[in-house]
Amino acid sequence: MTQTQPGGGSAGRWGQLFGAHARDWAETWEGPGGWGDPVYRHVLDRAKIGSGTRVLDCGCGAGRFARMAADRSAMVAGIDAAEQLIAIAAERTPSGDFRTGDLEALPWPEDAFDVVSGFSAFQFADDKIHALSEARRVSRDLVAVVIPTRVPESGIAAVFKPLFPLFPTQALEGMKDSGMFALSEPGKLDDLLGAAGLPVQDDDEVDCPVGFADTDTAVRAFIGAGPMQLAIRRSGEQVVAQAVRNALTPFTEPDGRVALPAWYRAVIARTKNAAP
Repeated sequence: MTQTQPGGGSAGRWGQLFGAHARDWAETWEGPGGWGDPVYRHVLDRAKIGSGTRVLDCGCGAGRFARMAADRSAMVAGIDAAEQLIAIAAERTPSGDFRTGDLEALPWPEDAFDVVSGFSAFQFADDKIHALSEARRVSRDLVAVVIPTRVPESGIAAVFKPLFPLFPTQALEGMKDSGMFALSEPGKLDDLLGAAGLPVQDDDEVDCPVGFADTDTAVRAFIGAGPMQLAIRRSGEQVVAQAVRNALTPFTEPDGRVALPAWYRAVIARTKNAAP
């Protein structure tokens, strides 16, 4: 099932950007060997997601995590700003409740879920405290927040960095507050979780390397990422694609495969309604 609600703010901005190459995103970053599988399994295990668990994934994208939770017999739902990605998520898990909307205005009642997750998602919200508070409101037990960490060592960050001159200056400034690494600075997420009333129960770093079969697939993946659309609009897709290809060179193995080191911080917090 899919539903759509109006989206403004960060949802209005990012929805169209991530939706521009939705199928490319789904088949690369959220494919069978996509970026998130190690951290998805980590949260599934630590949150004890199984038969009958009600799970909402915020910023669910093409629904890879929701599908993995459903495979454990969980009852799944997802929300994302990109309606094109929501359509793919619904294809992958027809029994799920998938909606296009805003993390800052979740269209579900209080305590509707046992676990609410956000994988590299909450950092895109304009009002992050409000988005986390919304996650707390609709969860009766746990909220899982996953963000990139060890950014200076990240292969993804290393590929993006030489592309900065291709982005509009204003866009780069904006992504410091609403973007992939907006919560990666030490202490920043901790402060926001405290302000949202989410005491931390579990806090781990997960080694989550990203691999692609070849350079063409890796280029397709990066071109499919929402932020990259800002560079494409300014500099053209061909120029951006070549710059990505060049930036991937240090991470390309002799057999042609691309291997990008990456680490994610996985925090599981309890809600105000959870039992001690």
